[in-house]
Order: sequence, then structure tokens, then C-alpha cells
Amino acid sequence: MSITLSDADLDDVMRAAIEEGSGIDLNPIVQRLQVDRRDLLNQVALAVALRFTSNSRDFEFCDDVMNGLIGAIVDLSLRGHMPEPAFSIYQAFDAGEYCHHGDPREVCPWEKYTRPELERILAAVE
Repeated sequence: MSITLSDADLDDVMRAAIEEGSGIDLNPIVQRLQVDRRDLLNQVALAVALRFTSNSRDFEFCDDVMNGLIGAIVDLSLRGHMPEPAFSIYQAFDAGEYCHHGDPREVCPWEKYTRPELERILAAVE
């Protein structure tokens, strides 16, 4: 049985991911919250995706959180399966970081690539 994290706990993890970056040590967080590492990453990533798609957090904040979590996501995949949807959510934000070849300058990459992919991911997990 997995534990559902509170908004306050999710905010704490997001803040730590931004402050500590991709070297974040999830051990103290996992122990304090008594949650599985995979569940933690997936719940935080889903919360980030929801906050971005609902416009309650901007792209930069959400992208910073996911960039801070990628090291932990990859590390976990080396010892088992890739945490999903956390990795797919990371990839969606990554796709919004740059202008893609062939896109006109006025195209906003996170609106063209990130938002639709996150909406697809969120619809699939509901």
C-alpha cells in the first residue's frame, strides 16, 4: 500500500529538489515520510505536472524541480525499472527547454511540446 503525500510534503520535496539540484539525497525524505522512493518520485512528478497544466506554477519552477529529480530517477532505474510516469514527465519538461529545429521563433516550446505531453500523461494515469 502506498502512502499519498500531502501538498505540504510535496512542496517540501519540490523545494529540496530545486535547492539541492540533481544531487538531491532522498534518503532523509524517504525515511521521514515513510514512503517508497519510486512512489515519492512519481507522486512529486505528477504534482509538478498538475501544477504546470493548471497554471498554478510556471514552466521554470516545474522544470527546475524535474531537473533536480532526474539524478534520483536515473539512479533508481539502475536498480530496477525506470520510475514512471516520473521519467516521462521529466522528458516532457526537457522538451520544453529549447527551440526545436524547424519551429518558428515565436513558438513557445513548453506550450507546443511540454503541455500537450503532460496532458496526455495525466489523462493516462487518471
